[in-house]
Amino acid sequence: MSHEREVAPPGLRRVLQDVVHALEEEAVATLAAWLDIPVPSGLWGRDLPEWINEQLQRLPDPKVFDLLEHALTSNGMWGSSAYDERVNKILKEAEIALVMVDGSFLEDDEGAEELDVQDATVRPLTLLTGKYATARSNWAKALTAQKAGDDRQAVALAVNTLEGVVKIASGQKDINSGLRRLFPEGERTPLCQAINQLHNYGSAMPWVRHGGGQKDVELTRIEALGVVRAAAVWIVMLINLDKEGRF
Repeated sequence: MSHEREVAPPGLRRVLQDVVHALEEEAVATLAAWLDIPVPSGLWGRDLPEWINEQLQRLPDPKVFDLLEHALTSNGMWGSSAYDERVNKILKEAEIALVMVDGSFLEDDEGAEELDVQDATVRPLTLLTGKYATARSNWAKALTAQKAGDDRQAVALAVNTLEGVVKIASGQKDINSGLRRLFPEGERTPLCQAINQLHNYGSAMPWVRHGGGQKDVELTRIEALGVVRAAAVWIVMLINLDKEGRF
């Protein structure tokens, strides 16, 4: 267990209460199942929400993190980002080095350099705003897929996000034209080639996009993680160059 989950700020427990109460008539039975305790009998009216709050107040701090993550990634709520902003504000105020992405907690090493490999996959989430906001969902889903062990989906979404950022930055309809617009012939041509090669390499991986027919080839997790991290670095660089007016 991450040491970042040892102390749950009060606000996080309140979020968990709201999530459980949002289940309405299924709240009591669902919470009882999650906690592996009997469903209470003889409770009516205000007794029901009071019972829910009592059970949640008893939870050890680490269990608050675990149950909130489970609640947001199950029971038909998988991939929901409805609570991300609220939770991330609480985590930041409490100086807890975690970030919530589509209901899942990810490590957020605040001490890492901007392009440090450990921080690379989370960093794009803070930059994919404004005109780049449409690409944020794909990146969040890529991280969720990676955490769930779905490497093929993670790579596909990562290269899709990279392609989207290039097209947004350049105003072009495809990645090749976009890269040529962003990095015309000259000293930065190698950047154009490097980004294009990563995009093509990731797209051609087994069962990703163009490599779907390679049934006899396995996609290794280390290789997939490398592509996702590399895509993150290029995404950060492209957006920062755009902000500095370099395009």
